[in-house]
Amino acid sequence: MLATGMHASVLLAASNSSGDKTNNFLIPNGTFIFEWIVFVLILIFLASKVIPRISALIEKRQETIRQQLEDAKKSREEADKARQEYQDALAETRREITRLREEAQAERGQILEEARAEATAYREEQVKVLEDRLATERQQILMSLRSEVGELAFSLSEKIVHSSLRDDERQRQLVDDFISGIGATVNAEAGVTS
Repeated sequence: MLATGMHASVLLAASNSSGDKTNNFLIPNGTFIFEWIVFVLILIFLASKVIPRISALIEKRQETIRQQLEDAKKSREEADKARQEYQDALAETRREITRLREEAQAERGQILEEARAEATAYREEQVKVLEDRLATERQQILMSLRSEVGELAFSLSEKIVHSSLRDDERQRQLVDDFISGIGATVNAEAGVTS
C-alpha cells in the first residue's frame, strides 16, 4: 500500500510541476497559433477548391431551374397558343358547318321547288293531253252520232213522209238541221254539268 500511495504522490507532484502552465484555451501558446494556421489553411482550401465547386454546382442548378422555368413558360405559351388555335379552328369549323347546312337547306328548297314545278308542268301537260284526247274522242263520237242520227232521221222521215228522199242535197240539209239541233242540246247539257 505504501507503494501505491507513493506512486500517487509522484503522479501528483508531476502534475503540479507541469501545472505551472495552465490549460486555459483563451491564453495563446504554440498550439493555439498552430490551430489558427491550420484553420486559415482549411479556410483557404475551402475557399479555393470546395466553395467554387459548390458555387458552380449551385449556379448550374440555378441555371437548370431557370431553364426549366423558361421551358415551362414557353410550353405554357405554346399550349395557350395551341388551345387558341384549336378554339379558332373549332369556331371556323362550326361556321363552315353552319354555312354548309344553310347552303344544303337552300339547295333542298330549290330542288323541292324545281320538283314541284316539274310535277305541276307534267300534271298540266297530262291534263292537256287528256283534254285533247277527250276533245278528239268527242269529235269522233259526234261524227259517229251525226252519221247514225242522220241515217236514223232519214229512215224515220222516209217512213213518215212515205216518199223517197234520196236526193243527196236534200238529205244533207235535213241531217245538218237535225244535228245542229242536237249539237245545241249537247252543248247546253255540257254547260249545265260543268
